[in-house]
Amino acid sequence: MEMQTAAWQLDFFGDVAPVKTIPPKRDPLPDPIHWSDGVREQMVDALISLACDSRRGDNLPESLADCADMLRARMEGRAVEKEDYDMTLGWIFGYWDGALPYAYVCAVTGVSPEVLQDIILNHSRLRRDLAEVRGMRCGSLL
Repeated sequence: MEMQTAAWQLDFFGDVAPVKTIPPKRDPLPDPIHWSDGVREQMVDALISLACDSRRGDNLPESLADCADMLRARMEGRAVEKEDYDMTLGWIFGYWDGALPYAYVCAVTGVSPEVLQDIILNHSRLRRDLAEVRGMRCGSLL
């Protein structure tokens, strides 16, 4: 990596010291529009396995386990990342799909999509949060 002089700085004693900038690292993957068909298929396979596989050896995919952990934390009153939490609620109820739709992840892994939805609808705090997300997504007539 080659340094380029961006400016010069004088210190208190009058010596001249160059101020160097490090050029930004190049993105390891080019823009997806430039991917070959083979690379595109490999990325899709990797995305599906990332969303649907389990590190624990059970049939619960990591993406759903992470959702359940986030919902549990919110039910217990622990802090959660608001933006991630809102996006998770919207993903579970199909307001947006993300990289893979919630229903697809559930169908591929044999998990009923109603499980997490029922938990949200039957817990007052989660139901209130969902109403907030629904208002953000769909708006209100009032």
